[in-house]
Amino acid sequence: MREKIDGRYLTETEIVSIGKTLLHKTFGQIAETNETLLYKGSIGNFVEKEIFNLSPNSRSEPDFIEAGVELKVTPFKLNQDKSYSAKERLVLNIINYVEEAKQSFYSSSFWTKNSKLYLLFYLWESNKAQKDFFIMFDYLLTFSDEDLVIIKKDWHIIHEKIISGKAHEISEADTMYLAACTKGVNKESLRKQHNSDILAKQRAYSLKSSYMTQLLRTRVTDKKEEVVRIISDVIELEKKSFEEVIYERIKPHFGTPTKQIIKQFGIEKSKNINEVIVARLLGVQGKVSQTEEFLKANIVPKTIRLKGNGKIKESMSFPTFRFDSIVEEDWEDSTYRDYFESTKFMLVIFKEKNDDFILQDIKFWNMPVSVIDNEFKDVWLHTQSIIKNGEIVKEVRNGIYLTNFIKKSDRSLMHVRPHAQKRDDTYPLPVADKKTGLLSYTKHCFWLNNDYVSKIINQMKAS
Repeated sequence: MREKIDGRYLTETEIVSIGKTLLHKTFGQIAETNETLLYKGSIGNFVEKEIFNLSPNSRSEPDFIEAGVELKVTPFKLNQDKSYSAKERLVLNIINYVEEAKQSFYSSSFWTKNSKLYLLFYLWESNKAQKDFFIMFDYLLTFSDEDLVIIKKDWHIIHEKIISGKAHEISEADTMYLAACTKGVNKESLRKQHNSDILAKQRAYSLKSSYMTQLLRTRVTDKKEEVVRIISDVIELEKKSFEEVIYERIKPHFGTPTKQIIKQFGIEKSKNINEVIVARLLGVQGKVSQTEEFLKANIVPKTIRLKGNGKIKESMSFPTFRFDSIVEEDWEDSTYRDYFESTKFMLVIFKEKNDDFILQDIKFWNMPVSVIDNEFKDVWLHTQSIIKNGEIVKEVRNGIYLTNFIKKSDRSLMHVRPHAQKRDDTYPLPVADKKTGLLSYTKHCFWLNNDYVSKIINQMKAS
C-alpha cells in the first residue's frame, strides 16, 4: 500500500503518475472498501479521499494547491455506433453571485479553481453497479488558446447577468463552452444575488456535455477524431463574438437564391441541403452542425422557411421523446428541460420567391429560462400525465386517432404531434392506452408553433 502524503501538495508529475495506476481498473478493484461507493455521487469523493488523500472541501483554490490542479472524475458512455460521448456536463464550482460580481475573469472563482483540470474518465454502463465501472482514460486539461478566448467571453456573459441583478435569468444556452448549470440537492435551492432582491437558483460553473464529448473524442482517447474548425484566427475571435463572425461571413450572401448558391458551390442535393449551404458559405465541407465550434457549443441549426408574404410555413420540430422515459422523469431533471436550457439554435431563414427560396437572414436564439419553466413546463407536465394515465387517445373517428395531446390551437407556444414517417413507427407505452388498448404508439415530439417562431424572429429584428 502506497504511503499517503497530504494530497494538496502533490506535484503535477505525481498526480498524473498516481492517476495512471488507476486506468483499466474498476472502482471495486481499487477500493479497500466498497462502502463509499454505495450512494449517489460518491465516486468523486472516493477518488479524492482514498486515492489522492484529499479531504472534501469547498475551498476556492484547486484541490492540488502545489500544482494548481483541480481533480474531476467524470463519466462517459459508449454509443450504439461505438463512438464515445460524455454522459453529463462537467460540474465545477458553486457560484457565489455576491462575491463573483466583484471579480474579473482571472480573479474569478472559475479561473482560480479550474484553470487546469486533471480528468479521470470512467465508463458508465446502465446495467452495472458503481463499483464495477472501469476508469478508462486520464487527461490533464489546459485550455487551448482558441477555447480560452471563447470561455472568457462565456464568463463575461454570465458575469454581466450577475452584476446586472439578473442571475435568475441565466441559461446554459447563453454561452458556448462554459456554462452556469443549476446545482443543488434541492432543485429549489435559492441564493442571494448582487444588485437585486430576487433570489436566484443555485448554479455552478460547468463545461457543457457537448464540450466534454468533443474533448473526449478529439484529445483524450486513442482513436482521436478530426473535426473542422470554422474560425482558426484567435485574434478574430478576440475582437468579435462567435455569432458576429458567423453572421458577417454569411451576410454577403443574403438575398441570393438557393439555386444560385447550389450551382456556385457545386453542392449536391441532399436531405440536409440547407445546412450544407450554410457550411459552404462558411468555407467548410460537410454539415455546419459537425464543425468543432457547433459540436462543442451544442448549437443546432434550424431552417425557417417563409412564404412570400413573410409568414412562416411550418412549425419547428424537435427530437422525439420516448413515452416510457418521460413518465419516469422529474421536470427539473428531465431530458427536454436540459435540452432547451443547454441548446442554442441557429435559425437560418429562407424566403420564398418565384419558384425558389432566397437566403434572407440568420439568427441565434435560445429559449429563455422563464419560458422553459412556465409555458413549456405546463405542456411537458400535461404530456407526461396523459401518457402515465393511459389517456393518449381521446376518440377514434373513421379510423383516425384523436388525442389528448396539446394541439397548436391550445397554446401560443408549443404543441405535441407525431414526428414519424409512418403510423407504425412507434415507441412502447409504459401503460396500455385505455381507449384503444395499444401498447405502443406513433412517435411524437414537441413542436414550437410557427406563430411563436415568427414572434421570435420579429423581436430579434426589433432589437
